[in-house]
Amino acid sequence: MMQRRIISGKNTDQRTELYVLKHKDKEIAIVQMDVCTGRLKRAAEVLLPEELPAGCGADGSRLPEWWENRAIPDSRIGLQHVLAGAGMQTNLSLMLSSYGLSLTDHYWMQPAERKLYWKDLNFYENIFSDVLGDLLTDTEETGRKNALPGNLSPSFSVNGDMKKKWVIREGARCLLKVTSEYYGQQSVNELIAVRLHERLSWDHYVPYRIEYRKIRGTEYPCSLSPMFTSEEKEFVSAYQLLLDYKIPNESSLYEALISRAVQSGMEEERVRRQLEYTIMTDFILSNTDRHLNNMGFLYDSKRRFFCGMAPVFDTGNSLLYDREESLAKTNLLGMKVNSFCRWERDLLRYVKNSSMLNLEKLKDFPEEAESLLLKYTEMPVKRAGEIAGTIRGKIRYLTLFQQGKRIWKQGKYW
Repeated sequence: MMQRRIISGKNTDQRTELYVLKHKDKEIAIVQMDVCTGRLKRAAEVLLPEELPAGCGADGSRLPEWWENRAIPDSRIGLQHVLAGAGMQTNLSLMLSSYGLSLTDHYWMQPAERKLYWKDLNFYENIFSDVLGDLLTDTEETGRKNALPGNLSPSFSVNGDMKKKWVIREGARCLLKVTSEYYGQQSVNELIAVRLHERLSWDHYVPYRIEYRKIRGTEYPCSLSPMFTSEEKEFVSAYQLLLDYKIPNESSLYEALISRAVQSGMEEERVRRQLEYTIMTDFILSNTDRHLNNMGFLYDSKRRFFCGMAPVFDTGNSLLYDREESLAKTNLLGMKVNSFCRWERDLLRYVKNSSMLNLEKLKDFPEEAESLLLKYTEMPVKRAGEIAGTIRGKIRYLTLFQQGKRIWKQGKYW
């Protein structure tokens, strides 16, 4: 058995130990970890380069970046409270305390001096009590009996700023996203997106439903969605796929992602179709946060190949949820986004098949969205009506786009 090696520096808060990066029970690499901060310092030795996470390079040089990206972000509200409750220093040490296990892939960290097994720890098979997950979301729930001991939780390996945790519903693993701000609109936006996909007959999306959770004595709508990974399929984000890819100067980030996906074995037509669909439906919903971590691909870990695009998911930051001013005067063609472009309207330049969407199916969709907002939130009627108006306006602009109008030249059509 490999012997642990402890490397101490002048700073007594720093202590490096050897860990084994594993893919299920395959030993992939020996890495040096700062156990106080949870930071992955470097790959000391790569044992199975073909099993490394996508985008990490054959030498494992990108492993530190990959490790940091799978953790709860420092910007997550309430994180410091959770760290104090767990007795941890950082988001990375919190994740390391749970061996870096997640419900999106099959990678984890084993201390070099121990012999642990995937079947005994993974969250796909084992139930988990998530008291710290309750702290992460401020929800008031009770833990499960006969669960994995200690701080083991899949919620420590979920990125994104919105409060969230994994829960078990009738044996199924589901992601619960929680917010007590903006009337809980982000959660309802997920359901509105589902209704949009249903109307457009798009079948490759994550189904969300609404549950209420008590937060500091008040009930709020929260979104609940089943995981789209499994013990056979893993999620590889677009960000991860591009980690070790040098984007040519003449290429856009959008085209670089498609090129990288094709190099990895994906069908170009299939990738373009979903990206174009996502751009247009995000436009309708004014989704300002379609970044490289909430889109990606499914990877068959046993046969080692990319087997498809991940379903469309995470559309909560939509419908001007955080705008406090009057929405009726909003410039619908002047919205900034966190995506392939800075401006939402410019994303439409990438769409080649605008006729993919049958907008006739959306005639009363703005009214349906308004009804859902009023049903599940305490939002004022005026605001819900204005949100419906923004959807109506976006559909009109998309109709112009389908007619061949270059609506990013907004001066002509505004």
